[in-house]
Amino acid sequence: MTTQDDFQAYSFEQARFASIAKGWKALYVALCAVLAAVSIVHIPLAPWWAWGLFPIFLVPKAALWLLMWRGRTDPVPSTAECARALRILSIEVVFCVGAFVTWQVWLSLWGTPTSIVVLVLCMGGELVFILFGLFHLRVASIVAAIMCVAGLILTGVLADSILGAGTYMGGFVILTVGGLSGLAYIAHQHYVDFRQLVLSRHSLAQKSERIQALQEETLRIANTDMLTEIGNRRSCFHQLEKALANSRRTGRGLSFGIIDLDGFKGVNDTHGHLVGDRLLTAMAERLRQNMAAHGEVFRLGGDEFAFIVFDTDDDDVLRSIGDEVIASISQPLHIGGLNIVLGCSVGFASFPKTAESETELYDRADYVLYEAKRGGRGMTVVFEERYRRIVEASAVVERALRAGRLEEELHVEFQPVLDPFLRRTLFWEALPRWTSETLGPVEPSRFLLVAEQTGLVTRLTPILLQKALAAARTWPSDIGLSFSLSRHDVVALERVLILTSILARSGVSPGRVTFEIAESDLLKDTERAASHLRHLQATGAHVALKQVGVAQLSVHLFKSFGVTAIKLDPSLARDLAHSAANAPIIRSIAALASELSIRCIVDGLETREQFDRLRSAKPVLVQGDLYAAPMNADRVHEFLAGERREVAAG
Repeated sequence: MTTQDDFQAYSFEQARFASIAKGWKALYVALCAVLAAVSIVHIPLAPWWAWGLFPIFLVPKAALWLLMWRGRTDPVPSTAECARALRILSIEVVFCVGAFVTWQVWLSLWGTPTSIVVLVLCMGGELVFILFGLFHLRVASIVAAIMCVAGLILTGVLADSILGAGTYMGGFVILTVGGLSGLAYIAHQHYVDFRQLVLSRHSLAQKSERIQALQEETLRIANTDMLTEIGNRRSCFHQLEKALANSRRTGRGLSFGIIDLDGFKGVNDTHGHLVGDRLLTAMAERLRQNMAAHGEVFRLGGDEFAFIVFDTDDDDVLRSIGDEVIASISQPLHIGGLNIVLGCSVGFASFPKTAESETELYDRADYVLYEAKRGGRGMTVVFEERYRRIVEASAVVERALRAGRLEEELHVEFQPVLDPFLRRTLFWEALPRWTSETLGPVEPSRFLLVAEQTGLVTRLTPILLQKALAAARTWPSDIGLSFSLSRHDVVALERVLILTSILARSGVSPGRVTFEIAESDLLKDTERAASHLRHLQATGAHVALKQVGVAQLSVHLFKSFGVTAIKLDPSLARDLAHSAANAPIIRSIAALASELSIRCIVDGLETREQFDRLRSAKPVLVQGDLYAAPMNADRVHEFLAGERREVAAG
């Protein structure tokens, strides 16, 4: 049923139509009551054909109106249809009221004082019904009301001539005309008020629609990455939550993947953000095309994207999808005259096979993405049961780190970095060690990985640095200390300031200290890391890049950070015996470092055969078990003394 509140959705013509349709039943009942009253009063006074024939023709017509309007109220027709229906109804009302009034005046010829009173009351009631029941038909209602007044006057004239009531005629006319004017004015005000109400509500409805459109646009913007025009991080997790709920309901599999572009940071830093933005947009389009048949693509931030793969948790299918994505991303891209080639790594986790919630899906996909990058990049890795065991073991390590008394449990061992031709140690690298009260000795690779992934490394670094500096304070003044930092240590200025404070209080000359950081860590946020590391360099300390050459050689980082040394990834040295290409690579990097007046350290030397393959790579420094395994601080002095004796002996 149409209510007044519905009018806010209608035009003015539709609102008039709906209002009349709503009140038409009451008007029909009133019409029937008037017909019945007039006919019944004149049954004993007038011939049957005078009081009986007119209702026979009028009532069916009124019934037809009722059915017609009732059938058209839901839904309300269009504005044009309503306007046409109202025009037709206005004409019909005028003709029907004219006929009705004429019939009543004609019946007054057989009238008595009582019947005349009934006729007058009926025509007065009709006047009220017309002015207020049909005030939406403003012109028609006024014309019909005038007809009723004319009928009242004619009835009065006939009553005067037949019954001799002339003494009341003047007052009757004044009352009728005055009453009509007052009622007409009130009806007009109702019409004006109704019109204003409808127009106001219609205006509010339009504003509400615009507000709704703005809200939808705001929601779209909030869920869209403005650069690439794909879903953003917020949209990703919202859609993932919905997809998980659907998978739980249907029992069908669901997978979540994360992709990280390899080499984007270097392109962005070298060629500028405009090229970087165009590159990201192009890569997003490639991903969208690749994933169109499988699911949805989102940008999580920076050069990291994610996708939801619907209706599958099959590992082989996911590897196939990941390999297709990697192949697509690795295709050359031409931007502004540049020929750019990137790589990527992909990690997948599945519901319900290996994850139960959106948080687990993200964490486990991110974990295997890290494994893919650590395994050499350009790989698709799917989270499997063996990774679950590793994650669970890592969780044990994490809990022990959080609960441990790290000041007591952490200690440092040292491994020398030597000039192999002078057979002289130049500095020592501090290597973290941890003996947990609950787990016992924990492999460095195991607890450092967990510390890096959870950010707990920022708790470890200050403790380890203090212990390393305390040992270095007892060494000869020409022996340096090398200490490793993580990305978490340099991403925030306050953490770097803590390190400078520890260095200032240590009693060790900052010029003897070199802070190492992995090349891959700096590529994630070069500008901020460079700015923060300058605070360390301002003290006189040096900065070195480690794990260089495993993925890319970022020469621009040498300039950005003012590095004084680079340390090659240990895998290059370890594979010398099996890979003929590694020796030329090491020699080329060493030659480049020499040209830039930067020390080059070959890490991971374990056999004489490996060293022999590097004899032509000058000048290089070396580190590895071939010369000395990591040792505790007490043995450093003994090692240095032995080294001096060997040099002296010639």
